[in-house]
Amino acid sequence: MTSSLHLIWACLLGSIFVFSFLPFDLFFLPYLIFPAFFFSLDQSDKKLAISILFGFFFFSTGLYWLILCIDNYGGASLTNAVIICSIFYVFLSLFFLPFAFFKKLSLLSAIALFVILEIIREYLFTGFPWLSIGFSQTNNPLVNNYYEIIGSHGVSLLVLVISALLYISFLNKSKRKLSLFLIVLIISTNFLIHLFKPEPTTEDNNLNISLLQGNISQAIKWDSNKVEKQINVYVDLLNQAKGEVIIFPETAIPLLYKNYPKNFNEAVENKINENKSVIIGSIFEDNGHYLNGAIIKEKNFDQYYFKEHLVPFGEYFPLTEYFGFLYEKILDIPFSNLTPPEIKNNVININDVNVGLNICYEDIFKTSYDKFNEADLFINLTNDAWYDRSPAAHQHLQIAQARAMEYQKPIVRATNTGVTAYIDGNGMIQNQLPIFTTGVLELSAQTSESKTIFTKYGYIPLYIILFFMFFANKVTSSTLLKVKKKVKSQSNF
Repeated sequence: MTSSLHLIWACLLGSIFVFSFLPFDLFFLPYLIFPAFFFSLDQSDKKLAISILFGFFFFSTGLYWLILCIDNYGGASLTNAVIICSIFYVFLSLFFLPFAFFKKLSLLSAIALFVILEIIREYLFTGFPWLSIGFSQTNNPLVNNYYEIIGSHGVSLLVLVISALLYISFLNKSKRKLSLFLIVLIISTNFLIHLFKPEPTTEDNNLNISLLQGNISQAIKWDSNKVEKQINVYVDLLNQAKGEVIIFPETAIPLLYKNYPKNFNEAVENKINENKSVIIGSIFEDNGHYLNGAIIKEKNFDQYYFKEHLVPFGEYFPLTEYFGFLYEKILDIPFSNLTPPEIKNNVININDVNVGLNICYEDIFKTSYDKFNEADLFINLTNDAWYDRSPAAHQHLQIAQARAMEYQKPIVRATNTGVTAYIDGNGMIQNQLPIFTTGVLELSAQTSESKTIFTKYGYIPLYIILFFMFFANKVTSSTLLKVKKKVKSQSNF
């Protein structure tokens, strides 16, 4: 295979990798793609180009919807949207650079370095862990018990290690038995985790919840002529709701909370008088500052939550003192001048249940769960209408699924257009509404007081594993994952 074909192969492999994630859920694909990727790297002298191209095509196909979002709803032209997103895709592709050096490092060390960079990606420049490899394995029964031990990035590590072992079993017949034995050991341990883990500590009472999905198109959401129609949709849904807790999605009504109309407020009060709790996602004003938040209305008092992790370039613009003029020329996004709260949020108590609340893409971050360590249930309010019928809403759902597995806590998601769903404490999706439909999802959520190893220790177990991987070259067993000989080009791998 010529160098040009290796480059084309890298582009193809990166492009199809996105099918590992929801809504396609071909979770076995990484175990085919990465051995082929390692093969191309091993055969070609253009390892840097192959690594970057693989990453670029993976993120550009997996996140193509960002272009549509910026073009359709961000006020930018299609050309500007493509330029902005292409720069972002190039930046994300740099996180695949460790694989360009896997002949100088051991393959094991290159994998460990990649996983470290994937963790850094969750925090760097406010963070963007979307499409981390481990998120693709939520429905893979062969590895998904590892989430509660080493987290999603740890599962990324397992995917790559298993792929490397498959690659080496092909590359070297003398190491095939040992490679396959290690794969069986990893999978067997996954089932042992499930077999020996303690019974979850659950509350005696379930929480009956109604999730409202208004299905308001982003194209009309902030149209002042359509506000009354949107209010009527949600009043109708509110009147249908039967749960003891009724949850609206993020910014359900396109008005400041203080400007909500009388008929809406009366409908909410009627539910409160029935001893219901009502959670409403809204925009709030405080001394000239705007906050994305939620009010939890109950009979005797109200509680509040305000979004802390804002979306850069969506809810606020970084470095406006330097680039403000550029933002004004390129982008026009409603309520893009939001501010985080000055006071940190606390766990919210609803009907004697400790609830951790988060809004929109806050739920993709580990920190959004760590700060509510005492929560027995997590609630997410989201508006993914920005992404139309792209895979984005399903990708978002799968990340929530992975977080539920990590913490063994149920998560309920109230969304505008989907995916409104109930994920149980094992990370399984129990109920969901069809996307782009109007309706109420009635569910009974089983709360949990359990604390996993990942809850208690975070990435520490994973860091220990990565530390030993980096220094594995100094022990005899490391030679298993060190590629020393070039595979002949006529290989039929």
